[in-house]
Parts: sequence; C-alpha cells; structure tokens
Amino acid sequence: MRVKNRPGADAMPYQLSLHVRHPSVDPQEISRELGLEAFESFRAGEPRQSRSGLAATAVHGETYWVAVVDPMLWSAPTSLVRRPDARESLSALLPQEAKVLRARFGLDEAETTPGSLGWGIVLVCHCLTVRYRRFLSQLREQDGSLTLLAAIQPEALVGLRITPEMGRQLHELGMTVKIELAGSRDPGSELN
Repeated sequence: MRVKNRPGADAMPYQLSLHVRHPSVDPQEISRELGLEAFESFRAGEPRQSRSGLAATAVHGETYWVAVVDPMLWSAPTSLVRRPDARESLSALLPQEAKVLRARFGLDEAETTPGSLGWGIVLVCHCLTVRYRRFLSQLREQDGSLTLLAAIQPEALVGLRITPEMGRQLHELGMTVKIELAGSRDPGSELN
C-alpha cells in the first residue's frame, strides 16, 4: 500500500508509515495510545464496500490503522515539538542523544543525518521501545501485527545498513520493515 505524503512535509528521499493490524481493537485507541492521527483506518466488523459494487456489503475481518510518521518530530520530547522552532530545537538537542543512539545501534555518524533511512528507522524503533512498548506488547499478545513501511526514492537506499542491534530491536518490537520503491508499481509516482 502506498501512502501519500502529508501536505507541506519536507522533501525527503523516504516516507515512513506505521501500519497496525489487529483482530478487534478500536482504531481510535491506537491513535490515542501512539499519539498519531490515522491516515486511514477501519475497525473489524465495520461494513466495507465491494470493489465491483455488485456484491452484498461485507464487513472488515480485522482492524487496520495506518499513520505517516515523521521520525524526528515523533521521537522528540513533546515539549520541543509544540514549539514553533521545533526542527531547530531538535537539531540542537539531537547531537547529544544521537551519540547515545549511534552507539546503541552500531551506526557511524554519517548514518545519522535526518535524510538517512537507517536513522529514521532507528528513531522510530527507539520511540516505540521507550514510549509504547507496553501497548505494542498488548497488541502482539492479542494477535496484532506492526509494520513500518518505508516508501522511498532510490537514493534513500545509498548507504543503508541494518545492524545486528537494529535487527534485535525490530525483533523485540515484533515489527516488520517493508521497503517500497517509489514508482515500482505506478510509473511516475512520487513521494512528495
């Protein structure tokens, strides 16, 4: 599934979206717990339209929820995100935290720039682990699943390296990462 970029989003070579599937949870609960607005969602048991329009109305067999994630803003302290100069404030704060995260995830300094896909994945994983581990554990215990979709321009793959530390974090979260090249399904499609 391709996700459209938010209006006014900075031009980046990738866009991350978080996808949750669950047998029954209310999508509004997912939004509330993760502090993200759903780009698309439906709840198990809600009516769905048939693609042909000829079949009787069916219902969704599971809950589905997806939100676009800006890894830098979403992983930042809430007090900074609310400021009008949030990006500048984050740039000042990030070097200290980036040093810790680089060591934890086995990354080089060059791999931790805001446009780096690997860094975006690290920030999302770190945020999910620190802030939302209990909620995600509950979803998994109830047969839910979590996927991070990276819709990317080809240049986002340059230098991408998934370290063993990143792999362990993904495993602990029970999160699948899916990478989709822009234009791979739709010629001429763009992220921005």
